[in-house]
Amino acid sequence: MAALAATAAFLASPASAEDVPTFGLPLGFSVEKMDRTADPRKDFARYASGRWLDAAQIPGDTVRISPLDQMSRRVDAQVLAILDEAARTAGSATRGTPRQQVGDHHAAGLDVKRITELGISPLAPEFARIDAIDGPRSLAAMLARLNLLLNDPVVAGAGVATDPTDRTRYTVFAAEPALTVPSNEVYLDSAMAPVRAGLLRYIADVFVLAGVPSETASAQAKKILEIETRVATKKLSPVDMADPAKLFTRMRYAELKSLAPAVDWDTYLGELGLAPPNDVVVANREALRERSLLLADLPLEDTKAYLRWELLRRAVPYLPPAFIEANFAFSRVLYGPLDIPPRDRLVAREMATRLGQPLSQLYVDKHFSAQAKKAAEDLVLRVRMQFRQRLLANRWLTPETRRYALEKLDKVSIKVGYPDAWIDHSTVDIRRDDYLGNALRINEFRARRDLARLGQPVAQDLFADPGATLPIVINAAYEPSRNGIEIPAAFMQPPIYDPKADAAVNFCALGAVIGHEITHGFDSQGRLYDADGNVRDWWAPQDVKRFNAQADKLVAQANAFQVLPGLHANGALAVGENLADLGGVSLAYAALRAHLHESPKENVKINGLSPDQRCFIAWAQVWADKAHEGWLRQVTANDPHPPGRYRASAPARHERGFYKSFGIHKGDPMWLDPKDRVTLW
Repeated sequence: MAALAATAAFLASPASAEDVPTFGLPLGFSVEKMDRTADPRKDFARYASGRWLDAAQIPGDTVRISPLDQMSRRVDAQVLAILDEAARTAGSATRGTPRQQVGDHHAAGLDVKRITELGISPLAPEFARIDAIDGPRSLAAMLARLNLLLNDPVVAGAGVATDPTDRTRYTVFAAEPALTVPSNEVYLDSAMAPVRAGLLRYIADVFVLAGVPSETASAQAKKILEIETRVATKKLSPVDMADPAKLFTRMRYAELKSLAPAVDWDTYLGELGLAPPNDVVVANREALRERSLLLADLPLEDTKAYLRWELLRRAVPYLPPAFIEANFAFSRVLYGPLDIPPRDRLVAREMATRLGQPLSQLYVDKHFSAQAKKAAEDLVLRVRMQFRQRLLANRWLTPETRRYALEKLDKVSIKVGYPDAWIDHSTVDIRRDDYLGNALRINEFRARRDLARLGQPVAQDLFADPGATLPIVINAAYEPSRNGIEIPAAFMQPPIYDPKADAAVNFCALGAVIGHEITHGFDSQGRLYDADGNVRDWWAPQDVKRFNAQADKLVAQANAFQVLPGLHANGALAVGENLADLGGVSLAYAALRAHLHESPKENVKINGLSPDQRCFIAWAQVWADKAHEGWLRQVTANDPHPPGRYRASAPARHERGFYKSFGIHKGDPMWLDPKDRVTLW
């Protein structure tokens, strides 16, 4: 999924609106954030946000701060108030309703005494089942059970999702999971040795907390690191993961059994209630092969230790506080200084990953206005029209490619706020005294719901991704597999949208977000999918060549940007986001100019700034940020989103109006030679 922004790891929910850091400045667009002593021709990001950059301090419970993070913390404060009210009133609510489920699960998470008394005893039956594994069949049965309990494969697994080459049908997927640290570099880069040492300590500490003798825990931690290092050597790089041709491999079921013979696939699928399929889609094929080789190579006791770790690491948020303390100790090795938030904030964060839609129902009822929804939908129409006009006038695409690009644009589904139909969680048994049990039952509900789809008509779960499109997240996202965009309800607040702001600000914040997401359908990854979300090459070869020539300019420009001394942005990884940023700013600016032509009375200066100037400043202010060095090093290697400092000005440098607005000329540091500017959409 291509998304507008990545949220900082461990961003916690403030207890109240007063805990949202403002640094004495407005949360939305403001000339007070600018440094008017700075020269926009030399350092536009500084000019647009210099006073904010000087005032902002990274809170102790996170690794980064930006206006979007401030916005997220404000939403979290709103959410926490909803959770508190639900916890107080859940007893009077009908069982299975959002208020009962959200309230009781939140109360269960706050009951530290009960969680501490239980310790790891809720996992004892699963540990006993792992201990009882005596061969391939019982191993496969346990892997299937863990897949259901965690809604995530362990070692190797299978599930049901839409077919990447035919989105009208569901198919069986086979895959292997993310590593403990979802970064190949942590395992393979010599510079990451301190992080690996911290990972060893973390694994050993968790095992000790779970009752494993210290010496045994250390030995098992070393073995687990060896296992994950072997897998890391075979996993696709983040750049290759974005290429569906490299990520997905269709094969006959018999070929899967040959690829990963150490997994008893017949037993595995049978435990999930699936019949052996004719064919499957395999994700990250070579990593799955390596997982099978490991099962064959390892003594059974080592495999059992690894399964215990896989279960424990996913259960950490629901276990006694000592487990969470161990997790944050390792997080500090990864990201730098980081405080453990108060308990209510941790529980609120986990709520979104488990009961996100029921919680979002309560949020939308309280905080999302019809006016905000209408404003977003109006901008959708305006920005989409700009893209359509550009495609109609396009002269570098061949006629057939241009015709299909128009068809794809017309089919882009753009939804604002919340889904037309919420996922019904009412059958899930949520108890006030069983925090971990609640999480496992929710996982199994979701896993079985997905499995039951095989053979059924395709139905999309909109606004259901807790990391990207849940109505309470600060993000917007394009999903290439269904050619659709979702703009969550919580996103419709400053600095993205402000009903009191002038057109220039809203067009170049919210409008640019919309343009960004639409452009994702035609970026280096999105263009590999057709109008119906199928993986299909619909481009003429000469068009691909022209596209890549332009995209390569952005790769080179990002590669030249220094994130930290000696650390440059990853242009190949970030090219999709940089293409989308460029499209977003350009389309929003064009839509603004069209609006001002329709409404010339609005084409006036405010605070001495023209609408064009306010447009580019509004975009730049959204992306002002500060971050810890450790976090920057992690995301630069693995996150397709470039640093905010780069995004603040890089896309504007490709827009002719930017130069005119601020008097930027050849020789100025912000000047980009016309031959280096990208002109795709």
